[in-house]
Amino acid sequence: MTTHAPARASRRCCSRRRTVPLTALLALAALTATACGASQPPSLFAHGKASVGTKNDQPGTGVVHVYKFSGFDITVARQVLKAVGAEPDFGIVPSEDRGTVLTEKKKDLVVATFSITPDRMKKLDFAGPYASTFQGIMVRKDDNRIHRSEDLAGKHVCTWPGTTSFTTLDSPAYRRIQLYQAADASSCIRDLKETKVADAVSTDQMILYGFTQENPDLKVVPGLTYGSANRYGIAMAKGHRQDCLKLQDALRDYVTDNSWNQDFSTSLWSIPKADPKWENNYKPSVETIDSLSCHDAPQP
Repeated sequence: MTTHAPARASRRCCSRRRTVPLTALLALAALTATACGASQPPSLFAHGKASVGTKNDQPGTGVVHVYKFSGFDITVARQVLKAVGAEPDFGIVPSEDRGTVLTEKKKDLVVATFSITPDRMKKLDFAGPYASTFQGIMVRKDDNRIHRSEDLAGKHVCTWPGTTSFTTLDSPAYRRIQLYQAADASSCIRDLKETKVADAVSTDQMILYGFTQENPDLKVVPGLTYGSANRYGIAMAKGHRQDCLKLQDALRDYVTDNSWNQDFSTSLWSIPKADPKWENNYKPSVETIDSLSCHDAPQP
């Protein structure tokens, strides 16, 4: 009996020694988890400014004249950022670099007729859409050869890198079209107007109508569209979901207010002139904004 008592006492003592550090480790782990959970990336709007990538060669949507940015993309950026207490600092971004400048932290936002797609939603967050449009065809105003898709058989159609337009037409359904890519939008316009290498230019109708505002010798072919609607969003890198939700709220207010109609018709006056149903065709619904904003995939 006397020989066993010290052994029991030793086990109890050792048990107490093991319990103390375990409790301390658990407490430390809880504190660490709390600290990590409380850590949030700084807001993109913390300093009252946000760097915004946009286009410089798309009249009506995003263009630069005498160092001044103008167009509907520019107006949208100003309106929604004002609602969250920030101002835009605009910079030019080519179509093919719109995602890269965000993932590499070179821009806070991109507002550059950037279509929201399921693939892009996996890599970026979007607030939007702020406008919707179908892909169309633009030709020289004196060219009356093209009215239907079949009329483009054997014709040279210009697009440019980084857009969904090339992907849509580069399919077996349109294999008879002589599709090619120029360096950018300006190059396609030059090919259509001056060198006449191109018989047509294809991109979103909203962008095409903007081109006709500064090029009255060009026209959009009415009623000729391709694919599903392209929905433009305000893009940002992942990791700023709270900022995205703020922009979503600001955008919902914007499209339900008469400001959207006024701004759109001012920047893209050629569309109301050509399309009596322009508001239904280009203005997004609140339900669509809620479905596509700040998600990793479209919501039902």
